[in-house]
Amino acid sequence: MAKDTDFLYVSARIKFLETKLLGKNAIDRLLDAPEAEDVIKALSDTEYGSDIADMENIYDFEKVLEQSMERTIKTLKESFKNHEIIRFFTLKNDYHNLKVIVKGNILGAEFKEYFSQLGEVSPEEMQKYAQGDTGAIVPDTLKEAYHRAVETYEITKNPQKVDLVLDQALFEEMTMIVENSSDSFLKEYLAALADLTNIKTLVRLQKTDADIRTLESALVEGGNLTKEFFKEIFTGNTQNIIEAFNSTPYHEVVEEGLASWESTGSPLIFEKMIDNYMVALARKGLYKPFGPETVIGYMAARENELKLLRIILVGKINGISSDMIRERLRDVYV
Repeated sequence: MAKDTDFLYVSARIKFLETKLLGKNAIDRLLDAPEAEDVIKALSDTEYGSDIADMENIYDFEKVLEQSMERTIKTLKESFKNHEIIRFFTLKNDYHNLKVIVKGNILGAEFKEYFSQLGEVSPEEMQKYAQGDTGAIVPDTLKEAYHRAVETYEITKNPQKVDLVLDQALFEEMTMIVENSSDSFLKEYLAALADLTNIKTLVRLQKTDADIRTLESALVEGGNLTKEFFKEIFTGNTQNIIEAFNSTPYHEVVEEGLASWESTGSPLIFEKMIDNYMVALARKGLYKPFGPETVIGYMAARENELKLLRIILVGKINGISSDMIRERLRDVYV
């Protein structure tokens, strides 16, 4: 088990990097920019400037965000030995790439433009494995997840089941990382992430009149709330669900989020509150001088910042008003 003092050097670097994060005032200025080009111009004076200089057009912004995050990951890995914490955050990008590959195979097409380069495993190697190259450099966990997804599709012929299977495999592997690390804060972070993922799954499936077997197959591991808990409340109405979460840490997310969903017909506020809950939890790293919390908090902060910038840039490109974009924005870390 790593000691807090093992994180002295990386925590010092993170405390400097936190000063480069975009705060509320900076985000508000980007929101007030008239066009997407003005947002990019404003970002040229930030840590994103070097990547923006290489942009060919406004639609290259995703590449800019990804390259920025690649540098963050590289910097942190150079600063301490416990890369499993980084792996906890980058793992979802590998599973995203698996989804792209499996669905591409189903449709008989390649979607390389949708690959993320922020995982630990080369998407090209994963694609080789999917094409029958047993010598491809792919971890056993991803190989097993790939076969589970393919077999599930062959049985159900439902592409959505591919997502469910790979999401379950993702959380199983994240749970293994947490168990091996024995880090209490990482365990707390995973538990909240899994519980909130399952809450979102419960509500979505209930609204699509799915059956309880579908719910059971979609629930992920790693949370504090049991699968039995979710199965018991699945057939209840909205008020029953809200009351079931009264004694949990998620009561405000569920009560306000579901009330908004019911009144507007949109899950926007619900999903925003879930993200804000995770940002608030990660913020523990902001107030810890050193230790794993600083790494976990900063990785979550960077992911949240990229999400904010995507929302703003996509909104500006599509001519959405600043007020409507603001409704979609999550809290900032700093």
